[in-house]
Amino acid sequence: MPKYRWVVLFTSLYAFVTFAYALQIVPPLMQTIIDEFVVSHVQAGLLISVVVIPGIFLAVPAGVLTDRYGVKLTGSISTILIALGCLITAIADSFDVFLVGRLILGVGGAFIVTTMPSVISQWFPPDEMGKAMGIYGINMPLASVIAFNSASILMLNYNWRYPFYISAALAIVNVVTFILTVKEGTQKHERKEETDVRRALRSVEIWKVGVVWLLFNASALSFTTWSPEIFEDSKNMTPFYASFLASTLMLAAIPCVPVFGWISDKIGRRKPLIVVGSALMVAAFISIAYTSDMSMVVSIAALGVAAALIPSIVMALPPEILGPSLSGTGFGIVAICSNIGIAVAPPSIGLLIDAESSQIIIFSGMALFSALGAIVAYTLKTR
Repeated sequence: MPKYRWVVLFTSLYAFVTFAYALQIVPPLMQTIIDEFVVSHVQAGLLISVVVIPGIFLAVPAGVLTDRYGVKLTGSISTILIALGCLITAIADSFDVFLVGRLILGVGGAFIVTTMPSVISQWFPPDEMGKAMGIYGINMPLASVIAFNSASILMLNYNWRYPFYISAALAIVNVVTFILTVKEGTQKHERKEETDVRRALRSVEIWKVGVVWLLFNASALSFTTWSPEIFEDSKNMTPFYASFLASTLMLAAIPCVPVFGWISDKIGRRKPLIVVGSALMVAAFISIAYTSDMSMVVSIAALGVAAALIPSIVMALPPEILGPSLSGTGFGIVAICSNIGIAVAPPSIGLLIDAESSQIIIFSGMALFSALGAIVAYTLKTR
């Protein structure tokens, strides 16, 4: 069923976009939520962190369950939990209930981030993995662009809760589409690698890939979380324009991610693209700190192009390193690392903002994550 793999790919993409949209509608509404519930920047940063904290503890178990019981079961669980979390968040009348909804969303997300790339690795052969993961890799940029711009528009025309209502509706559709369309792929059964989970957990290379993904998400999510507020406060921008400008990173990344994934398939090399992408992100962050007006827009777009070099490559490596039969566990390890980065980075940058640090210090902090990512990527023993 060669054509059906594209149905599975786009259903998996929609599933992750649904989760990512729910995650990313908070940053454009951050100041409004802070005012609504009277909380600090550090507390508000927890609205991002609490979504990814469950993944720190559940990602590997979710990956093992995916390898053992299949994507249908774990994927269905994830979509239902995401829908429940979105519904609770949409109707929350206190900050504590709001956090509970975000926590449930995070539990569902722990399964999403392992199940969806795992099922793709079951349906696509190794020589097309970069292309498939390149298409799948537009998930966070696409969701962020939609979230940043729609959240601001809905808040200005209605109120700040409307984006959460939209998120709940998308999540309910996600449950239906996933259950009806996704099933196990052929690659899982065609290749008979050793399925000992301990082999995956002992793999130094898969943990290196995870650390690269940790540092990438730490820098990228720090930027998307706080840059709208930074632009509003320091550049006197309107909330809509500040959110749109922040989303320029993702707008620039969307067309580039599949292209870079395809290029990695064609040249047969992935490591150099990760190293170059991380290094270019450092330069872009520094440029954003020192520029303004159109020069800053160009710097943010450059950051997006640089960032696009990394997602499809990272997502293609676990099945290459461990094989399709252990890819769920591999993606679980990568997800743990990513979740640690996302959990720690936004509150850390929030502390810098609360300390009234300069833009240069704040964006240099984001650049440091990318610099460390380039160093770790350079040590990878992969093509």
